[in-house]
Amino acid sequence: MALDGLGLSEDGSLRGGEILLADFRNSRRIGHLDAVPLPGGDRAALEPWRNLYAQLVHHGLLEDALERHAGLPAITFLAQQPLDMLSHMLAKGFNSPMSSSAGRLFDAVAAALGLHMARIHQEGQAAMALEQLALRGSDATQPYALDIDTRSELPVIGTAALWPMLLADLQTGRPAADIARAFHHGLADAILTLVLRLSDQNQVRTAALSGGVMQNRILLERLHSGLQAAGLKVLLHEQLPANDGGISLGQAVIGSVK
Repeated sequence: MALDGLGLSEDGSLRGGEILLADFRNSRRIGHLDAVPLPGGDRAALEPWRNLYAQLVHHGLLEDALERHAGLPAITFLAQQPLDMLSHMLAKGFNSPMSSSAGRLFDAVAAALGLHMARIHQEGQAAMALEQLALRGSDATQPYALDIDTRSELPVIGTAALWPMLLADLQTGRPAADIARAFHHGLADAILTLVLRLSDQNQVRTAALSGGVMQNRILLERLHSGLQAAGLKVLLHEQLPANDGGISLGQAVIGSVK
């Protein structure tokens, strides 16, 4: 499982939420997070609200959110943005590449909860704030259910069901820490469900957890314990970081094997 902010794939698409079948010689994508537009391209990595907007538009939920949840701070903030221009950009595909980035999904949820909604000043700032908030939530909280769509060529973990539940919980005053916790657990459970299914299909019993998002303790621990409970051998980072700091050594190892 490679969960990160953004990376360029061999076919030119932007990725960051991938399940790969790999060894040191070959790698094949066998599942992923749903691809969502990045409005403004690189600006989406700096302004978390853009990712919340993209998620709502992607799932056809923006108009309902603006109407039904107008009193929520995040929705009020969205309503003040140049939405007509952004909608035109998305419709034309202008400076709005699609990406399966896990990091941008965390940014979107952080923005919905009012965390660094307008802008971040360092990489992963909104996602780290979301994790810290989730650590204060109840461990017994019911996880949000994320979709696993098997109708396309590869199975996709989607967020269409997440947003109506999350916004409704915000509207009713559910503690933000519990909402953040429910998101972490729901995402981990969806990934775990799909990985175990793909593990059986491909007869693979070793799972490696990598990418910058795997520095998130809640997500990592839930995935680790779930995979171990299912009898898989789990590979974790120990001497090298899970984020970009480990890339160069990985490239050297793969280069030496090839």
